[in-house]
Amino acid sequence: MALATPAIADPTEAFGAAQEYLSALRAELGTEEFMQRLDDETTTLAGQIEQDLRQRWRDRDHPPEIVDLEDRLRECLEYGLARLYGSPGQSR
Repeated sequence: MALATPAIADPTEAFGAAQEYLSALRAELGTEEFMQRLDDETTTLAGQIEQDLRQRWRDRDHPPEIVDLEDRLRECLEYGLARLYGSPGQSR
């Protein structure tokens, strides 16, 4: 994907695709299993992001302080789910 594409400037299409995917997955798994998998994936994703950030900043004199990355990521995902479904555990 080129950086100057409309998809970069306007993520509406990407958000729509993500919503369709998450809705289909939730319908297939059920709310409880969906939320458990989302929780597991959030933990994995946070670890990968933290590892990547540490790798990228390893040679800097003053690397950024990585605090509560998983909590912040989880907060963002829960906010997104609440916008889609009313609340993270509530079905629409």
